[in-house]
Amino acid sequence: MTQYSVLIVEDDPQASYTLEQAVNKHPLFKVIAAAESVSETHEYLKQQPDVILLDITLPDGDGMSLLREIRQQNIGTSVIMTTAERESSMVAQAIQFGVIDYLVKPLRLSRVHQALNDFIAFQAKLEDSEQIDQLQIDDLMRKSNIASKSRKTPKGIDTTTLATMVEHIKQHQAPFSAQEIGDALELSRITARRYLEYLEEQGMVSMSLNYNTGGRPKQLYHIVG
Repeated sequence: MTQYSVLIVEDDPQASYTLEQAVNKHPLFKVIAAAESVSETHEYLKQQPDVILLDITLPDGDGMSLLREIRQQNIGTSVIMTTAERESSMVAQAIQFGVIDYLVKPLRLSRVHQALNDFIAFQAKLEDSEQIDQLQIDDLMRKSNIASKSRKTPKGIDTTTLATMVEHIKQHQAPFSAQEIGDALELSRITARRYLEYLEEQGMVSMSLNYNTGGRPKQLYHIVG
C-alpha cells in the first residue's frame, strides 16, 4: 500500500504534535519530519516529501516566502497551508502560488483528513490517463459542480476508508470479491460491499457475475478503465 510522506512546518511544538498525530491517523500518510523554522525546512526538503503542511508565521521568515521559493525551485511537492491567517489577500496569494488547500486554525481532524483525501483523489485523477478532457480539467480545478460535490459521501461511507479502498483497488486491478477486499482492508464483507456499491455508482468499478463456482454465482468487481 502506497504511503505518502509528509513534512510539517510549524513553530508551535504543541500545534506541530497535534498535527502530526492527526496525519499519522490516516493510513495512507506518514509524517517524516517536523520543522520549526525556514532553515530547518530547507534541510528536510532534501527528503522530497510528497506533501508539506506549512504554517505562515515562522521565527526566521514566513511560510509564504518559503512557498514562493519552493515553486521557484520547481520542487515537486504539494503544499497545504495550516495557519491562523484569514485575510483574503493572504488566501489569494497562497492560491496564486499553487497550494492544494488552506486550513484555518484551530484545525479539526476531519478537515485535515479531508485535505489529505483530496490530495489522493487529485493524484488518482492525474494518473488515470496521459491525456484528459476539458470536463476532467474543470473537475481538477474545482470549477464544476462535480468537484463541489466530490467531498460529500453518503451516510455510512467514511472518506478515510473510501480513500484506502480506492488506493488498494488501483494497486490490485484483478477482479475481486467483496470478501477478498474486505479481508485485505480488515472490513466485514457487508461493509466492503457497501463501499464497492458506492464506487460502482461513481463509475469507478463495475460488477459482473462469475458462474464458474460450482454453486451460487459470485459477484466480482473490476476497475473501470
